[in-house]
Order: sequence, then structure tokens, then C-alpha cells
Amino acid sequence: MSCSLHDIYEMERKGIPSVSLCTSGFLNAAAMKASMLGIPDLPVVGIPSPFASLPPEQARARGKDAYDAIVAALTRSEV
Repeated sequence: MSCSLHDIYEMERKGIPSVSLCTSGFLNAAAMKASMLGIPDLPVVGIPSPFASLPPEQARARGKDAYDAIVAALTRSEV
């Protein structure tokens, strides 16, 4: 997760709208890491756990459920 936040930070810094997807159990850790990077408003969208062990159709359903939050994060004004 922390590497993805570094990647998102670099993309945002270059003006490329980005969002990190994070399972619900790691949302607090993501917020703390973003604050440590000096970017507390870095966009992170939570998805329910577990995720990695889901069959593809269930993973796609979770992606569809997170769609509106992902679009909102990508179309916000500024970080």
C-alpha cells in the first residue's frame, strides 16, 4: 500500500489525476501514510475486505460498487 501511495503522489504532482484503491482494513494506515508524505488529501477509495481471494466476478462487482467514488476522486479539483 505505501508504494502505491508514493506512486499516486508522484502522478498527482505531475498533474495526472490518480486514486489509490485500498481494502477497508488499511484505510487508517493509508491516511496516516498520506499525512506522513505531507499530502493528507491524497485520494484513497476503500473497498471491502477480503479482495485478493475473490473470484473474478465478485472482484468486478466490488469495482462496480466503488465506481462512483473512484470517478469522484479522479474529477476533484485539487489535492
